Amino acid sequence: MLKRSLIIFVCLFIAISGLAYGQASSHRANASAGALASVDISSAIKESFRTSPDNRRTAFIKEGSGGKWTVVVDGNEGKRYDALTAPIFSPDSRRFAYGARSGDKWVVAVNGMEGKQYDLIAVHLITFSPDSTRIAYPAKSGDRWFVVADEKEGKKYDDIGALAFSPDSRRVAYNVRIGNNWHVVVDGKEGKYYDAIMVGTPVFSPDSRRVAYNAFKDGKVVCVIDEKESRRYDGVGTTIAFSPDSRRVAYNARMGGGWFVVLDGKEEKTYDSIKQGTPLFSPDSRKLIYGAKSGAGWFVVLDGEEGKHYNLLETPVFSLDSRQFAYGAQKDGGWFVVHNSREGRPYDDIVSDNPVFSPDGTRLAYIVQSRGKQIAVIDGKEEKAYDSVAEGSLLFSPDGKHAAYMAQLGKNRFVVIDGKERKESDITPLPGVERIVFDSPDTLRYIAVKGNHIFQAVEKVE
Repeated sequence: MLKRSLIIFVCLFIAISGLAYGQASSHRANASAGALASVDISSAIKESFRTSPDNRRTAFIKEGSGGKWTVVVDGNEGKRYDALTAPIFSPDSRRFAYGARSGDKWVVAVNGMEGKQYDLIAVHLITFSPDSTRIAYPAKSGDRWFVVADEKEGKKYDDIGALAFSPDSRRVAYNVRIGNNWHVVVDGKEGKYYDAIMVGTPVFSPDSRRVAYNAFKDGKVVCVIDEKESRRYDGVGTTIAFSPDSRRVAYNARMGGGWFVVLDGKEEKTYDSIKQGTPLFSPDSRKLIYGAKSGAGWFVVLDGEEGKHYNLLETPVFSLDSRQFAYGAQKDGGWFVVHNSREGRPYDDIVSDNPVFSPDGTRLAYIVQSRGKQIAVIDGKEEKAYDSVAEGSLLFSPDGKHAAYMAQLGKNRFVVIDGKERKESDITPLPGVERIVFDSPDTLRYIAVKGNHIFQAVEKVE
């Protein structure tokens, strides 16, 4: 049985008008369900609307008078600027940051506190560390670029590329250009020079000790792992996969017209193509899976063994206990989910990016499309058909006992928990509001909309 323990945590008043949503002001009022914070966001730019990872906080940009702009976080307006970038939250949701320009100078503001002014900031690369205690970004002064990490400026370069923190938040890696050459800098130390560094790299291993990246040299590509080059290939894929225990590494490479996976330096069987987003290691690091194509058929390869051939294939996923895997596949015009090599019922399409396993690995859920409607299939059983189910909203509770997702029917949307609809709310174009977060095994949090109000609702599941 579902019981609503808290109806309203935060209320955001909105009046939708094109791309913008109102003038920001805030106040507090008493409500029977507890404190009610209201924010008028009728001037907020909808594309800038953000929710924190824990779904407890909101932030957006609003236009003020005189062509100025301000960031509104939790209903509180910040300083006005000539230009702003969409705010970001730290992984622990306690900090927020954005790039801001006054006149011809840029700053990064963290929790409203401005850093040093620069001529330019690569605002799309403002990055919080995984533990949320650090922040880094590339900045430019004059004609030189450098990385600012924890308010300390690094060495100056001609250009700066991708930037990444290690999982333990202690290390920083980024790409730099000196003249016509590109290097990867790790902990302030420059690696070997190359013609270019591939987008999406460098990457750290889960234990933060290893670094890998793809680099171009004289028309060829190498995968550089711990500063040791692979042999030169005609091409490589964008995925470099470390095993969760950080001991193994795999990536895709091409020679001529043939693609293959390189696992721990050894080249596996050659195919016509390798599925983007693969290879993938199982959570226990013992298994490796990837999608491959030979002729007209796509199939998964699990520890070197090829599965059944299909017309199309989606990216596979492992259960957390590593005992199971699942993926979407198409054959003869029908889409279905393959669970441990067993094909499910065919549908018009598979909507989910990936099937979703419960944390304990005992349950499986995914979204399908049938006759113009979208349906959640949980443990092999179809639930009610809706006009749409929000992509990425489907999830299980931490103990695996409850399944929830956001669905739309007509002009209303619902949070559906264990097949039961909660109170109706209206659809909204604001990004990120389809996300559901479980605070505990029996409590979840989401943003609901009714009329000109947005509510942050908390549900108790019994």
